[in-house]
Amino acid sequence: MQRALREARDRAERKNAEEALRRSEMYLAEAQRVSRTGSFGWNFSSGEIYWSEETYRIFECEPTIKPTVQLVIDRAHPDDRMHLRQIIDRAATERREFAAEHRLMMDNGSVKHVRIVAHPSTEGDPEGVVFVGAVIDITERKRAEEERERLLELEADLARMNRVSMMGELAASLAHEIKQPMAAAAINADACTRWLRSEPPGVAEAREAAAAVAAAVMRAAAIIDRVSSLYRRGAPERELVDVNEIIRGLTVLLGDRANRSSISIRAELTPGLPRTTADRVQLQQVLMNLMLNGIEAMQDTGGELTVASKRSEDGQLLISVSDLGHGISIDEAKRIFEAFFTTKPKGTGMGLSICRRIISSHGGSIWASPNTGRGATFQFTLPPT
Repeated sequence: MQRALREARDRAERKNAEEALRRSEMYLAEAQRVSRTGSFGWNFSSGEIYWSEETYRIFECEPTIKPTVQLVIDRAHPDDRMHLRQIIDRAATERREFAAEHRLMMDNGSVKHVRIVAHPSTEGDPEGVVFVGAVIDITERKRAEEERERLLELEADLARMNRVSMMGELAASLAHEIKQPMAAAAINADACTRWLRSEPPGVAEAREAAAAVAAAVMRAAAIIDRVSSLYRRGAPERELVDVNEIIRGLTVLLGDRANRSSISIRAELTPGLPRTTADRVQLQQVLMNLMLNGIEAMQDTGGELTVASKRSEDGQLLISVSDLGHGISIDEAKRIFEAFFTTKPKGTGMGLSICRRIISSHGGSIWASPNTGRGATFQFTLPPT
């Protein structure tokens, strides 16, 4: 009786264990399918390779096919085969963990991107080495990265085309409209010279020609002012603005751009600050310029961009943008707001000059200084209302 009970109990425990194992295998297979991650084992001594169901699915091979190293090489993209073979041979020789990213060429001509990682395991037998690893289908991630790079390139191309188009249109408009008054000025200047050289000099006629020259030059200056006003998009529109609100909006707007370079934006805003009378778009332009400069200064190293607002000792609104980038020298800080002065290899030297003009037109001041450690800080003041 006791033996029968013991055998029944053993059978029940064995059945429960088998069911638990089946559930575990089912969950593992489903997890691999969802994550597009297959597993494999490679016995270096015997050459035998084990693939999970998901690995077969990734390689698009029938489960009846026996996997081999040569099959893996043949399935690789022709341009990646030599590199993959070198990695496998090195792993077999050195018997240590390895990782590889390469492309798979499918029978229908499509291409997959995979990442393979593996490490050796002796499984209690020092003489026998088995590589245990995973195959991850990263095709979607690669496509997303390529699409992001394409969009970034397109964004840069559009910005460059916009600048070229804007300057080209401005130059063409100026050249076309200034041509006539400048030609008239040249003709009248030549006439004035001839009247003065005549015997006796034609003073009255020369005076008239000189007046015509002045009128033509004034007309050219008016044309330049008119075209420049179009370039400036009209006169500023002043209104009561909340500086903290503008900072919060730009923090959200530039958050994704900063995240791409592992940069965080921290806002240290003093609540209850008075408003200021300003052109909202121009203040956004100043802050965006300073924040983008800070992000660019840290794009290779990452870091934190701090944007702060408070009242200065004399009651002005004080806004600062501080980065942890490559920084500026004291001499550069003195000249950095000059037109055409830049510390960037491909900079135009106009962004900060425009910022100074905008802040000055609002009755404030702007300056820059190197940080004690890394980076630089840009600050500007605005009068409260």
